[in-house]
Amino acid sequence: MDNLLLTVLLSAIVTLSGCSNETSLPEKPVATDGIKSVKISGDASLILLTTKDDQQQQAVMTAKPSGWLSGWFYNDCKANGDMIVSGQTLLIKARNSGWYDLSECSTYLRINLPRNVDVTIDQPAFKGDFQGQFAGLNIETRAADIALQGSASSVRIRGDAFRTKLHFDGTAQPEQIDIAGRALDTSLIFPTGTSVSYLIHSKASLLDTKLPNTQGAKPEILISGDYARTEIR
Repeated sequence: MDNLLLTVLLSAIVTLSGCSNETSLPEKPVATDGIKSVKISGDASLILLTTKDDQQQQAVMTAKPSGWLSGWFYNDCKANGDMIVSGQTLLIKARNSGWYDLSECSTYLRINLPRNVDVTIDQPAFKGDFQGQFAGLNIETRAADIALQGSASSVRIRGDAFRTKLHFDGTAQPEQIDIAGRALDTSLIFPTGTSVSYLIHSKASLLDTKLPNTQGAKPEILISGDYARTEIR
């Protein structure tokens, strides 16, 4: 049952991942210098967030053909979303083309940020790749494929079915990792010698871990779901 639910709800992620290499010209980049928080909403999208010091700090939105007829018919794919800066917050709203288009367009976001920015994502489905050092990750979704290589001070994820692989590099130790949904596939990887505490609430659960459950240790890991597969290393 858990595998079926993951397969059905993550089908949107597979569609996004299989987008054509053809992209529209990028919208005008938005500078992210001085940004303290990012809020991403709207339609499903592909999201790449980095905190690379050797690259320009900016946000770029493009669009890729993703409809099942996209390889048969030409369609001018354009990014229709909005990106604005309000104070020290970058606000992004993705807008994909409608179901009636022969070749639908999916939004692709490439954002390089200062370190330790708060990230909030509220989308029905997305594929997210986070590389670098972040503050809080706060995610609301139905289906998602989420990967982190770096650090985050806290993680909170809510949704129906999603796959999560968080690989912490030890730059900053998270205080709490709180993941809840219906069907979960969660992988948490920590530096050698990390002590963790964890609590898992699930109707059906598979836990694979080599780390002892140390009472009071940080990070505190909370996993809640009807069906949960959890790896802690």
